[in-house]
Amino acid sequence: MGTGSRELSSHMRKSMRLCVAATVYMLILLASHRLAMSQERSKLVDTGVIFSAQQLERLPKVRMIGVTPPYWTPSPEEIALLEAQLKPYLEGATPPEAKVIAARLGSYKRQYLGFTHDGKRWILVNGFCEGHWKEEDTWRDRVVLVLDGGLCYFKALYDPSRSQFEHLLINGAP
Repeated sequence: MGTGSRELSSHMRKSMRLCVAATVYMLILLASHRLAMSQERSKLVDTGVIFSAQQLERLPKVRMIGVTPPYWTPSPEEIALLEAQLKPYLEGATPPEAKVIAARLGSYKRQYLGFTHDGKRWILVNGFCEGHWKEEDTWRDRVVLVLDGGLCYFKALYDPSRSQFEHLLINGAP
């Protein structure tokens, strides 16, 4: 091999190493960006979606439904405990409409929003019927806010420290 061939070969090896290094750098950058984004996104669970604290910070309608910062992200385990108590809570609630919702609860989807009020952590359960969530999938990323709507929409406040519900609001109910 001549000197020119060795120089070309050496140059090609250096170029190849630079390409590999640049590729590895880009992959690391993309992976870290995806990790950060996944922590900011909502998390789908069987019964609905858990909004992250970061996501709530950016949603404009959150304050309109009484959710105040600092926000926090409920865990899937906290939601499972909440869900185990939701149907019995609705069945025993005072408004008669609550019993109707309890009977149809399997056809509802829910949004879970973690917030703090007076230093205490709460989870707002924002529920809506099949007619809403089958028509559009924006409920996965945006808070559903409907005025009236009757039995199709309800909200309940859950206290995770005491594992109990505190308040129920059914749209359009007296």
